[in-house]
Amino acid sequence: MVARVAFLAILLSATVAVGHSYVTTTGVADATETAQTDSNSPAHVSTVSTTGQTLDVESRFESASERPTRGENWSTPRVTEAVATLDRNVTVVATQGFYVSDERAELAAFLANGTVVYYDDRYRVYFDVDPVEAERYTVEYVAAEHLTGDACGPVGGEPCTRNVVTRVNLTTGEEEQVYSEVTERVYSARWHDVDRINETHLLVADIVDDGVYAVDTRDGSVAWRWNASAHYDREQGGSEGDWTHINDVEALADGSVVVSPRNMDEVVFLEPGPDGWAVNESRTLGTDENHDVLYEQHNPDYIPADRGGPAVLVADSENGRIVEYERTAEGWNRTWKWRDVRLQWPRDADRLPDGNTLVVDSHGDRVAEVGVNDTVVWSADVGMPYDVERLGTGDESSGGPAAPYRAVVSDRPGDAASVVANVTNASGVGSGSEPRRSLADRFWLGLKTLVPSLLANGALYVAPSWVRFSDLAFATTALSTGVVWSASEFYWSRYSLAGLARRATAVGRRAFAAIRRR
Repeated sequence: MVARVAFLAILLSATVAVGHSYVTTTGVADATETAQTDSNSPAHVSTVSTTGQTLDVESRFESASERPTRGENWSTPRVTEAVATLDRNVTVVATQGFYVSDERAELAAFLANGTVVYYDDRYRVYFDVDPVEAERYTVEYVAAEHLTGDACGPVGGEPCTRNVVTRVNLTTGEEEQVYSEVTERVYSARWHDVDRINETHLLVADIVDDGVYAVDTRDGSVAWRWNASAHYDREQGGSEGDWTHINDVEALADGSVVVSPRNMDEVVFLEPGPDGWAVNESRTLGTDENHDVLYEQHNPDYIPADRGGPAVLVADSENGRIVEYERTAEGWNRTWKWRDVRLQWPRDADRLPDGNTLVVDSHGDRVAEVGVNDTVVWSADVGMPYDVERLGTGDESSGGPAAPYRAVVSDRPGDAASVVANVTNASGVGSGSEPRRSLADRFWLGLKTLVPSLLANGALYVAPSWVRFSDLAFATTALSTGVVWSASEFYWSRYSLAGLARRATAVGRRAFAAIRRR
């Protein structure tokens, strides 16, 4: 009886925990209702909160998708006025969506109070989004859609995929398709990232061809190409069809190019030479299969010397953390690490000009802004985000300081470069030590280290959008408890093998006793 009560208590507790998560995650939060109040008026457009407020913008995205004009006040003078109040209020997010779960792929722009000023969900998947230089509210994004019929003729049959790079003005809705290509169908979309070199050329990270190329968007001609096979052995990385999974590319001011071959657990730097573009091995961050440094990372951003670098800020996805590494004469040295209990499979991190860090938490279903004291100062619940930009702060981390200078830049007026130039000693500011955590937080973080990240993230990838790591843990506990309880009941029942053995033994004993009495 005691064992049954214990089994029942564990089963009920785990079930209630999962149910509570479902109700709180799928319900419309009070904070959202508050954010909607008077949100159309520029007078009520607030700056980014420093109170740790979380906005449920996902439910507002769903409402925006049902309106013919998309967005709460899309392309109206009122929104233009609201957006113009403060650039830092505009966050643009690209979400991936997925084929199995209920995640929706979307591109959306919203203010700090949750007002949705642009929304689009026409494509099957969205990945990279970048601001356009000298264009106040214009971005370029990468997306893909699946096609059938005659549209697939160029690739020899259906289904197929159209990969696009599109430029859109968020306040007018005016669009221009910059570059596109129809390819054989791939399940993860072919391009996860592009980077603009100049007005006519783009850098493209090509996952299927395992390479990077520069393309002239006027006629589609390729200026140069680098293939991973020139540097890596086929025994490294992933399987055929997803060998390197190159998910990011960035052109640097010094003429080199940063590339992220995710499956190699490395960030490499390409430089031009007499035989074409090649990896400068002395600059490589990480080593294949050395997961202490990087583990299937996403979206590394380079921070130059004039802002406290050279450094690389990167979403260390399978390690469940955001990290920054500084380049020294001895190699790469980690100067910062951040994570919290909710963070699960981060895939983007941008250092903002004020020292804060804007983070994409893909399986935590949120975009979070981390302050210089390593606490979340603002966040928004967003389903399966992939990339995020804060307009007016530069492309990716182009305006923010390296980790050791976050606090001093936050405290002093002026841009990051000028502040860094006047700081003589910033040692210890970005030591990368984690803050004190509660016992519950330490428990969950410890449990995450015990569960293989690929297993946990794979389950979350196909699970409904409301499921978190804790729900997986509770569901596993409930299932395990049910199995053990059922097995125990069956073991002690008269129908189990053990029960049959006990009855057979009893019958044998009685027969033996009867024989002896004779």
